[in-house]
Amino acid sequence: MSQKEVHWKLTVDEYEVHDSPESWTSPLPSPHPSPPATPHPSPNLPLPATLELHPALTPDHALQLDLSFPSDAFRRNPQLTQALLNEPACSPPRTDLYVRIAAGLYKAKLGVQHADGPPGQPVTVGDVLTVVQHALRQYDHGTGPPEAAPYMRRRIATVNGYCEHRSAGAKAAGIAAERASGGRMADHLLGYTQFAGLTREVGQPDHCWELALQIPPRYAKL
Repeated sequence: MSQKEVHWKLTVDEYEVHDSPESWTSPLPSPHPSPPATPHPSPNLPLPATLELHPALTPDHALQLDLSFPSDAFRRNPQLTQALLNEPACSPPRTDLYVRIAAGLYKAKLGVQHADGPPGQPVTVGDVLTVVQHALRQYDHGTGPPEAAPYMRRRIATVNGYCEHRSAGAKAAGIAAERASGGRMADHLLGYTQFAGLTREVGQPDHCWELALQIPPRYAKL
């Protein structure tokens, strides 16, 4: 399992955009002198999580972020304030988290650690979003699967969707840059590129999470 560390500080600019797990409790002390048996949860019930994710990373309050946009546009999302990005990704804080992505034709498990400062710093909200977005924006080297081609073309054609105040020349340059770069791993998601929060990965330790994704408006017409 490889871990990826990405040095990327998200900033705020003019960019426009359209469970709290209960603690596992022990039974009351037994009045009998013999110690009570250790309770075991039913195998049919989900294991209780000991980590509580930051609300912005949960499905109920997930930030509306399209992970297939270029990094410069992604960083300008006004939801991504520096204060939010610097907050711990979970409580209690952890120095590492794992995020599994499985959508469309893409599968990966990403290790997340804090990008800045000495080792052993708590993972932040910004660290999680950075690692996931960076992985999906990686180049699709070689010949990509044919199923991904329509989504690549749609991604390129709609790259200026949130850039209303840019000049015509800047918009044309943006499309040209996306076209020149060719396929991205985000195209393998087959349109499921909108962040919809993290859910506990079934059967894994409490620092292992799975990325939930939705189809954003830019891919809805395919």
